[in-house]
Parts: sequence; C-alpha cells; structure tokens
Amino acid sequence: MADDTTAQAGQERCDEPIRSLEILNQCIPLFETLKDPNRQQLLVRLVSGGPQTVGELADSSALSRTAVSHHIKLLAQAGLIEINKDATRRICSVNADRWLPLLDELSAALKADLAAAEQYRAGR
Repeated sequence: MADDTTAQAGQERCDEPIRSLEILNQCIPLFETLKDPNRQQLLVRLVSGGPQTVGELADSSALSRTAVSHHIKLLAQAGLIEINKDATRRICSVNADRWLPLLDELSAALKADLAAAEQYRAGR
C-alpha cells in the first residue's frame, strides 16, 4: 500500500502544471521578436559594440534606416533593448537586466523538471 501511495504522489507531481511551462510562456514574446534574423543581428551588434544610435546601426547594416528603426522599435517593445533620447539622437542599448534573469529562470526550471521526470521514471 505504501508503494501505491508513493506512486500516486509521483503521478500527481507529474500531472501538476510544471513551472518551466509557465516561464516559457513568459518568454514567448522574447522568442517571437528574436525569430527574425535582422533583429538577431541588431541585438548582437548592440551586445558586442555597446550602445549605438539608430544611425550607427543603420550604417553598419544592409537594411535601410527605416527598416532598422522598425526592428529597433520591436526589440524595445519586447524589452530586449532600451532607447534613450539625446537631443535628436536615439541611443539604443541592451536591456539584459530584464531578459537574462528570465532566461536563467527558464533554464533552471527546465533542469528541475528534467530531474523530477527522471526521478519519476526511475521510481515507476
């Protein structure tokens, strides 16, 4: 009977909503924004080169300034970058404080869920 109770508890644990799914849902806007290669390139340029103006990003891109502005706007809406105005210039910088902790949390939750699933399968 104790084995049935343990198996039931393990089954209930596996049937509960898992934390990684909840966090993954929070990451969807981030992933949706980053599915575009142009936005990926712009984000990487900002990560590697530090804060840059929209003009500087456009100068180092095959995209038009209008296209770069559009992609920058989408990156900012997703919280991946910040845009600060300095007179007529818009300076873009990476907003890692917002999305890196979320990705770290997703990674930790997935690892915990995998460990729990392995433990559950081993106990069956």
